[in-house]
Amino acid sequence: MTTRPTAKENAKRFASVIQALQACEAACTHCATECGKNGHAEARARCISVCTDCAEYCALTRKFLERNSEFAELLLEDCAEICSQCAEECDHHGQGHCSACATACRACMDACLKVAGVEAVTAEPTVF
Repeated sequence: MTTRPTAKENAKRFASVIQALQACEAACTHCATECGKNGHAEARARCISVCTDCAEYCALTRKFLERNSEFAELLLEDCAEICSQCAEECDHHGQGHCSACATACRACMDACLKVAGVEAVTAEPTVF
């Protein structure tokens, strides 16, 4: 039987990904809020939805890591995928908060994949 790392050991191991998850959560929350302002909510409904989902999944993943859940690492690859899709959606909009969100999402995706042991391949944003 393999023993799990202690919470203290995991705190060191997961410090950078927890930081990336917090930054991504904040950027996504801000982006969703800004996209809903000034009558843009309907035009940016998908961005608002994806950013909200990404923020909530980042928060969930971070909480699992912080409390040393045995299931924490299962969330990392899914979180990376959600971050990737959020970054792609934000790339469709020229707003500064969308660009900042896309950048935070890509950094979080890379951090999640690194901890999960999957090689990250950060694609350049698609320009339309």
